[in-house]
This record gives sequence, C-alpha cells and structure tokens, in this order.
Amino acid sequence: KRLAPPLRPPPPNDCLHPARHSRPSIRGERGMSAEEAAAKAAEGEEEELELEGQDLFYVPEKALTGIKEKLKNGKKEEDLKPFVDQLVNPEDVPDEDMMLPVDMRGVGKDFDSVEDIMEELGVVGAAEAFVKAREYFEANKDEEPEEDRPKPLTAAEWKEAM
Repeated sequence: KRLAPPLRPPPPNDCLHPARHSRPSIRGERGMSAEEAAAKAAEGEEEELELEGQDLFYVPEKALTGIKEKLKNGKKEEDLKPFVDQLVNPEDVPDEDMMLPVDMRGVGKDFDSVEDIMEELGVVGAAEAFVKAREYFEANKDEEPEEDRPKPLTAAEWKEAM
C-alpha cells in the first residue's frame, strides 16, 4: 500500500508541533485540570501556557468542489471516488491548481492520514469529512485575524513547501 505524503503544510520555524498552525488556544500545565489552572492563575502565580492551534491539511480546490457537487446530487461512492483519490494522491495535482486549507478539527475526530479517514469512514464519509473540515476552517471559530490565517497555495507552492 502506497502512503501519500501528509497534506499538512510545513511547520513554521517557531512551531513545536509539525501539524499545528500557530493560532493559540490555552491549556494548563501537564497533569493540571482546568479548574486547578484557573485557581493557580487567580492566585497570581505566573504560569507558562502551552499553545495549540488549527489542525491544517491542504486539499486540491477542484477535488473539494467536485465532492461538494457530487454530494448535492446524491452520495454515490463511484461518483465521489475520483475526487477523494485526489485527496489521497495530492502529488498528482497539476502545479497551477489551487490547494485550500482545511481544519481537520471540523471532522470531530483525530486521524493520522487520509488513508485512516478512508478506512474508517469509507469514500462517502471521507468526502463529507473534508467538506466539514473546510466549513470549519471558513467559520474561523478561533476568530483569527484574516491576515494571520493560512492562505490558499498553488499546488507548486504546496509541493515546494513539503
């Protein structure tokens, strides 16, 4: 079985986790509950907070558009498969095509790869998952300033960054 390269963008130089964008959310120290962290902060003690952000993948825009159209017209696996295959093999996307950021937190479960998504959810479920991930990214639930958000890339730019 051939593994596709990860769809995640390369980490920024200052990012500790290779799959995470730098938009922060706050978690307390290891082993400390949220209530304990709040109490400690309320007591005025300084606490170093861990930053964690979006779980980004880049997907071919044409594949995502095709998936959305096919989902509107019925959820036939044979119609969706060519588009989902583009998600599995993004290196085959022509250099001039656009790659869109999606936030995999919108799927509601952590997956290590597109293959894992396909195995667990099937073709139709994987297609729906990536649509949800794009919608989650577009919703910008972290209220990240637009200028700080990941931007679409050409496939050539994405391949170079990988």
